Amino acid sequence: MNDVSNISIIGLGLIGGSLAKALKRVHPDLRIAGMDVNSVFMESALSECIIDSASDCLSKVIESAKIIFLCTPVTNILDLIDELASLAPDGTIITDTGSTKFEIMERAQKVLPKSIHFIGGHPMTGSEHSGYSSSLPHLFENAYYILTPNSTVNPDNLNLLASLVSDTGAIPIVMDANLHDHVVGSISHLPHVLAASLVNTVSEADDPQQFRLKLAAGGFKDITRIASSNPKIWRDISFSNKKHLSDLIRSTIEGLNSFNRWLEEGDSAKIEYFFASAKKYRDQLKTEHIPSITSYNELYIDIEDRPGLLGKITTILGDNNINIKNLRIIHSREDDPEGCLVVSFANSDEVITSKKVLSDSGFKSYDR
Repeated sequence: MNDVSNISIIGLGLIGGSLAKALKRVHPDLRIAGMDVNSVFMESALSECIIDSASDCLSKVIESAKIIFLCTPVTNILDLIDELASLAPDGTIITDTGSTKFEIMERAQKVLPKSIHFIGGHPMTGSEHSGYSSSLPHLFENAYYILTPNSTVNPDNLNLLASLVSDTGAIPIVMDANLHDHVVGSISHLPHVLAASLVNTVSEADDPQQFRLKLAAGGFKDITRIASSNPKIWRDISFSNKKHLSDLIRSTIEGLNSFNRWLEEGDSAKIEYFFASAKKYRDQLKTEHIPSITSYNELYIDIEDRPGLLGKITTILGDNNINIKNLRIIHSREDDPEGCLVVSFANSDEVITSKKVLSDSGFKSYDR
């Protein structure tokens, strides 16, 4: 961690709380000062010894910090940058965890003196849940963490921050702020809008008995899970990335209009191509351009809904020194008839070994 002994985290919700927990776990001697508008978050972090001090006074909480993390909603980050322009000591590194970068970088470059070093940041992780109680020390593990320095940033400061990010288990990637907003607008912001739109469409069409809600299968739940995210946060993100998001929405509407036209005209070839081209690109997510550390290999396991079976499977794998990266239950097997428990591993060798040891214990499994 080089010479960093003191940091400040402004905002102790899901991201800020997880950041504090992750860094404290790796560097127990690191002194962390925390601040949050919610006093319960500060009290919880203090009682758990995740932060060493807390204050509702910004100047006090940053006075000894080498690095200041701004882990608040985007609009609050902009306000904090304005305040820190006159409060942050010379030489301080300021970074943020906002989901948009261009607007934040522009504000920082405009108001911060050159003696204060700002590097934009965006951890590509999260949850539909929020608040300190939802924070996890392993939230950043194997997740991309985007850093968006400006052209004048000192490489040593960038390397220092990247090293600290790596200590959380995240994978730092350096990217231009405007490119970041365009890319993330496509793969994160637009999906949130589409998920919310789909849920609202189904909700408005639902019958008095709410059969749509009751019969919603795995596909609907998977694609709409992110619609449960914090509405205020996503309101702010939408406005902060307004230009890119508007362009993407228009493009999506054009695509849906084309699909509707082909449907009305009975153009089966174009309808099939629509699904085929999507499948071709989507299938690349499992194999192309993904570092091995994040390229999960999945094993589908056929288990009955009986107490103890899930624990038995994880015990078998643990006893064989096999690390589970993720697991999930498929509640609707319409699209996945070969197993209702999906276990993810870091590499294909672990899939092969897992399949063998589970088979030896009487469990059927299928790799893909």
